Amino acid sequence: MNCFENKMTYPQFLKYLIPSVLTMIFLSFYTTIDGYFVSKYAGSDALAGINIVIPVTCVIFGTSVMLATGAGAIIGEKMGQKKDHEANQIFTFITLVLLVLATFFTIFGLVFLKPVCRFLGSSERLLAHVLPYAKVIFLGSIPMSFKLFFEYLVRTDGSPKVGLWMSMTGLVLNVIFDYILVGVFRLGTYGAAWGTTLSITVSALIGLIYFLRFSHIRFCRTRMHADVLVKSCTNGSSEMLTEMSTGITTFLFNIIILRHYGEDGVAAVTIIMYLYYFFIAFYMGIAVAAAPIVSFNVGAGNPAKIRETLRYSFRTIALTSVAVMAISLGLGQPLIHLFAGPGHVFDLTWEGLRLFSPVFLFIGWNVFLSGYFTALGNGFLSALISTLRSLILVVLFILLLPKLIGVNGIWLTMPCAEAVTIFISAYCYRAHGRAYLA
Repeated sequence: MNCFENKMTYPQFLKYLIPSVLTMIFLSFYTTIDGYFVSKYAGSDALAGINIVIPVTCVIFGTSVMLATGAGAIIGEKMGQKKDHEANQIFTFITLVLLVLATFFTIFGLVFLKPVCRFLGSSERLLAHVLPYAKVIFLGSIPMSFKLFFEYLVRTDGSPKVGLWMSMTGLVLNVIFDYILVGVFRLGTYGAAWGTTLSITVSALIGLIYFLRFSHIRFCRTRMHADVLVKSCTNGSSEMLTEMSTGITTFLFNIIILRHYGEDGVAAVTIIMYLYYFFIAFYMGIAVAAAPIVSFNVGAGNPAKIRETLRYSFRTIALTSVAVMAISLGLGQPLIHLFAGPGHVFDLTWEGLRLFSPVFLFIGWNVFLSGYFTALGNGFLSALISTLRSLILVVLFILLLPKLIGVNGIWLTMPCAEAVTIFISAYCYRAHGRAYLA
């Protein structure tokens, strides 16, 4: 816990960030790995089929992130106040709540599998790829939920390297399982889904073992904490929306792009979303690494440490934003070639990526400031930022821009939503975020 209390230099802060950033990058690779093997061995329709199911994974991950970040801020504050027993009770209670929700997702998904897939926009042509992938993803709701939940909470416990090992182990196993099930046995999206689910299960078990044997936060006898649950949900709702924004955007993109370009358009959106997952992971890593430091020092009453964390985080986001956009444009074509050869899908993807890439100049600030307000316990402002960038403005622009400027408006939807939101984020920070710095 020394990094939560002691002063750090900027190089030390960057070293502290590395495990969290890598963890988020590895997490972003799970679906991308599925897409790579499926596109290589099963074709563009199978790739599009995976994209149809992405909103399901976003709901599962989003619920887990909501409880992890919302409760994590409370747990971190209790630890800063040296109230360890209360922190343990809250941790145990929220874990049980997540277990109930994940079980519900599994049952609901299996009972209403085909209606859900049709609702998400699957055409008849894609349904053969969508159904088997969705079925296994729903079966894996419990390990998927706890993999992400434990990865977030190990940071609150002061052990971000454990989260890194969880993600690294799962990533390596995912590559191995996908190669065997998709590349060797040619099981298509069904094999890809099992590769992801099995690797995530191993990762979740590592987290469970850590909290059973090695953590500061421990499982204990608990009771009903209705007030904590409500606060965790409201405080963490912004992070849920951040996680689900990809699902919401993907769902809307799939519906609209199908009208203009058919299944090839969905494949192009899929590839752009894979690159988006990868690049946004840098910003998510910064946000989730800074959050436990902020919440701990709110509880400890140490504004100097919060100021230091913000200063280093802002500097890192500024540098990363420019670098990520440059990489997206400079290396976009070879990155697209990982998923699509020369042809219509490649051309559509490159055209879309060039218009989409400015999103990376803005999104880091919005993601970080939303996470910052969550760490402060201000769930309203955190949710406001996330709701604007991930739902309200996305829906507004994706319905409006294509009518005004044609199909290119689809690709400009997210850059415009993030650019408008950044003004709101900056105002919220100036008006309400500085109160904890004095």
